[in-house]
Amino acid sequence: MPASEENAKVLVVDDSDLIRISTAHIVKKLGYEPLVADNGESCIEMLNSHDVSLLLLDIHMPKKSGMEVLSYLQEHHFSLPVIMISGSSDIEQAIESLKMGAYEFLLKPIDPDRLAVTIKNALSEQALREQVKLFSAATIQSPLSIVITDPMGKIEYVNPSFTAVSGYTEEEAKGKGMQLLSSGKHNAKFYGRFWKTIASGKVWEGEFINRKKNGELFWEFATVSPITDHSGKISHFLGIKQDITQRKKEKEALAESEKRFQELADLLPQPVFECDPTGMITYTNRLGFELFGYTNEDFEQGVSCLSLFAPGERERVRQNIESRLKGVPFETHEYSALKSDGTTFPILVFTSRIIRDGKTVGIRGIVLDITARRQIEEKLQHLNQTLEQKVEERTKELAKTHHQMVLQEKLASIGQLAAGLAHELNNPINFVRINFAALQEDIEDLQSILESYRDAVKKIEILHGVDDNLKQLHRKEGDLSIDSLLEDIPKIFSESKNGFDRITTIIESMRNFSFRHAANEMVSFDINRGIRDTLVIARNEYRYYAEVETDLEELPPVPCNPEQINQVFLNLVINSAHAIASQRRSSKGIIKIHSWHDNERVYCSITDDGPGIPEDIMRRIFEPFFTTKEPGKGTGLGLSISFDIIVQKHNGKIDAACPPEGGTVFTIMLPLKQTASDWTHEGQE
Repeated sequence: MPASEENAKVLVVDDSDLIRISTAHIVKKLGYEPLVADNGESCIEMLNSHDVSLLLLDIHMPKKSGMEVLSYLQEHHFSLPVIMISGSSDIEQAIESLKMGAYEFLLKPIDPDRLAVTIKNALSEQALREQVKLFSAATIQSPLSIVITDPMGKIEYVNPSFTAVSGYTEEEAKGKGMQLLSSGKHNAKFYGRFWKTIASGKVWEGEFINRKKNGELFWEFATVSPITDHSGKISHFLGIKQDITQRKKEKEALAESEKRFQELADLLPQPVFECDPTGMITYTNRLGFELFGYTNEDFEQGVSCLSLFAPGERERVRQNIESRLKGVPFETHEYSALKSDGTTFPILVFTSRIIRDGKTVGIRGIVLDITARRQIEEKLQHLNQTLEQKVEERTKELAKTHHQMVLQEKLASIGQLAAGLAHELNNPINFVRINFAALQEDIEDLQSILESYRDAVKKIEILHGVDDNLKQLHRKEGDLSIDSLLEDIPKIFSESKNGFDRITTIIESMRNFSFRHAANEMVSFDINRGIRDTLVIARNEYRYYAEVETDLEELPPVPCNPEQINQVFLNLVINSAHAIASQRRSSKGIIKIHSWHDNERVYCSITDDGPGIPEDIMRRIFEPFFTTKEPGKGTGLGLSISFDIIVQKHNGKIDAACPPEGGTVFTIMLPLKQTASDWTHEGQE
């Protein structure tokens, strides 16, 4: 029994208990599973609730007749075979049932043999219909184009995929030759081989360049098979085709990408290579051939990577290859390489594993020719032999320079103190300058009177002669060198005036920075102005060690004590300069000052690229008297005072940080608003 019939369920419907039971018995004896129903309504219920393979249906039944059941099956598209059973030989009834889709019409009493043959044929024919239906659905739904032609190549059938790809409908394609798709890209010889193959009964596989209805060209991979009839004669050709246009484009793109990769690899200034797990080289770029002296033909015959190293290096290379394949790190990357002509040269080789689908399939690497570096190292070694003498000479010069730097720092400190005294000195200097000008006028008057006296004395001497008093007066003038004194006095006053002018200029230049408000007085102040004044005053501290870069955004006035804020800026700038100076660089460092603001605060960051602050010191930098400077070079009060000014006196914040890239960043934050009791509304100085 075919597999399709093994589990067949046969529904026996008859209102006669005897016939129903006897027929079911026959069905079971034939090897099928019988189901029974005694009327048409029960039959319909069974059909809707069971998977019935075949129906034995009595025509004459109460309530709902067999013809009515058959009509129901037709209306509801049931596809199972139906064998009608009747006790009368009504030909018209038999013909009508067959028209309505019944498979066969049997008369009672039922002949078991006839019933067996009829059931078997009905089930077999139903299986064939289902198979044809399945094949038809597969053909229609296939993503591949399917074409069936007659022996002359005339199209008899195309599936929907064909129409979707080609643009021709089934009606447009039927009756046409396959030249309907001809693109003109294949010559007659190509088509001759094609027809010769399939006409001989063989299967042809290959690629076509075809043309769609809209004129667009496309690629297809086709399998064309001959179909023969019972006599072995070719009756049709079956073509199964796949649109491979996208695959072709991707393949072309891949080829172009590989070509581009090869060209780029050939432009690299170092050899690159790949080798398989056995050490055989599978790829190298142009420089790889040139550096080692091999040809492409040599590599096609096979070149082991070990042969590219001097004999004494090969065991170490082999061990390193094994380590790399296993993912075990190793430190030796420098080798002595061997060219095809037998010459050796030093190289560095850096490698990595080639992994595909989680498996190591080879090694990829880059080769650096370090011949030039070796030559430079030899020259450096020679130069190092004379460096000690030069270092000794330079050490003496550096000691002298260091002494000069210390002196400059002391002078800079004096300058800072002078800035603090500038305001106090200005008034007495002006007072002395005014008095000195008055004194100059008085001296000029005295000189005039002295000349008058001398004229009078000369007249007296002419009229009365020189007495002892006049002689004594002349001797005293000679002892005092009155004439020289009178000649030097104008020069003295001129030089003194220049000195006073210079002092006034210096004091005026420091006036902005040295202006003093009351200790608790706050005024609106431009922070950027304070930064600029500070940089002028501190210039001698940083100019030898650092360049200052400023990024000062436009800021609103800040309520603060300007002198105190300037003192903070001065401390931070000098600290940055000293930190950079402590590194004794050959080139200057960088101090960056950036100011900005938001709706609530004004900010200023002072960043240097000095040595930074260790973590264990960072937490103590604002402690009074804590310093890391050498004795005598720092009081440890600068940052402590700065913290007090910003945090305690101005309700702000001061933070210090050391970013990963190095250096130190101090950030000051001052509020844009203070309470009315904290400051007075005055214009900025």
